[in-house]
Amino acid sequence: MSLMKWLKKDALPTPIEPGLPDPNNENDIRECKLPADVIATINTEISSVSRKRKRGNYQVYSDETRAKIVRYAINNGVMNAVWKFSRELDSPVRESTVRSMKTSYLKEVNRGKENISTLPATRGRPVLLGIELDSQVQSYIRRLRVNGGVVNSTVCIAIARGIILHKNRCLLQEFGGHITLTTDWAKSLLRRMGYVKRKGTKAVKKTVEDFPQIKQNFIKRIADTVQKYGVPQDMIVNWDQTGVAIVPAGEWTMEAEGSRQVSIAGLDDKRQITAVFAASAVGECLPPQLLYQGKTVRCHPSYKFPELWDIHHTESHWSNHASMMRYVDRVIVPYFESTRARLGLPANQQGIAIFDVYRAHRGEELLQLLRENHISPIFVPAACTDRLQPMDLAANKLFKDMIKREFQQWYGGRVCESLNGGNEETTIDLKLSELKPIHTKWLVTAVQQVSTRTDYLIAGFKEAGILDCFTIE
Repeated sequence: MSLMKWLKKDALPTPIEPGLPDPNNENDIRECKLPADVIATINTEISSVSRKRKRGNYQVYSDETRAKIVRYAINNGVMNAVWKFSRELDSPVRESTVRSMKTSYLKEVNRGKENISTLPATRGRPVLLGIELDSQVQSYIRRLRVNGGVVNSTVCIAIARGIILHKNRCLLQEFGGHITLTTDWAKSLLRRMGYVKRKGTKAVKKTVEDFPQIKQNFIKRIADTVQKYGVPQDMIVNWDQTGVAIVPAGEWTMEAEGSRQVSIAGLDDKRQITAVFAASAVGECLPPQLLYQGKTVRCHPSYKFPELWDIHHTESHWSNHASMMRYVDRVIVPYFESTRARLGLPANQQGIAIFDVYRAHRGEELLQLLRENHISPIFVPAACTDRLQPMDLAANKLFKDMIKREFQQWYGGRVCESLNGGNEETTIDLKLSELKPIHTKWLVTAVQQVSTRTDYLIAGFKEAGILDCFTIE
């Protein structure tokens, strides 16, 4: 035992750096074809050398010094400027640095600037609009906020579009240019301006446990009804309410970070209406119901809507029991009656209406009205509308995106008109009295466009799993 003590070697240190061979591992020794102590020595040497590349020493010049160097370089040549300022600053000035400064200076001169006393260094990627247009958009946005106007990504895109239309519309992609104004670009611009979203926060969305089981039960209820009554795909309808802002995201604005008060012009106006949209599982869009806020028809816009649209009002503009009874009687029942006639089905052919558990939907009188007209009501499980309600999965977002696009084109046009007229007035009038008739045109255009997207409407039913009911044996 004492003899083994003297013959046994102490373990060599295990390497700290990743990827180095372990001198205590026989496989590593065999693969390296080196003795264990040699491997340990090499590992120590490698670990002692820093792998981090040392950053070079860069000279930082003030904006005034940069302008001074450039002016001298223009009058006396780049190399003379290098020699002169290397001596004056007691530090080598690179030729490439002076040439880069000169290029930046000449760009500012070409933009019409005179008596340039400072030349700020530009770092990072160039801005999408170019420095001049970008600064004009920022200036317009700041003046808009001073006047209490709403600033958000939608308005930001509209402002930029208006300024580009005024300066040179050929820069926009729609006119063959390279500039595409997106929501990501608008958010980036507002972040660079130091603006943050202000007003409040939404309630945290509830999470649903055992969602797979809930979905399975929901689809089974539909499948059982389809098989029991032989319901065709044309006779399955989903409806849903959605709030439509007169100004997209009108109660939100962007404000400089740290501001204590946020004033928004016109926020005491009634800023929303409610739209009730419905579509069938074959992608047919039903006439919508629009609810304005008020007690009489005087709150309705002066506009000739399509004939089958249901235009109504409630005190809050949200759906209630009476408005839903009206909607089922004027839109849902006529759709099922006309579909039965079109398909040559008997007058008592059962259909299915799918909707969420919103309070206005749960009244027994409403459910009885559906049953009397041979329509089976099926509720979307609570807190699952974002995953099981077809209209939420497809049509609602598409509709609101189209409303935003219409608003951006209108707002950008107003900005362009103002600038073309030599008017620097920033705030575009967003009061409801001004916007309601214009907003109505946007609504009609958006609904007509959504109605043509049959594939998109069907995709909502497919994503919810409802179309699987026709493949279940």
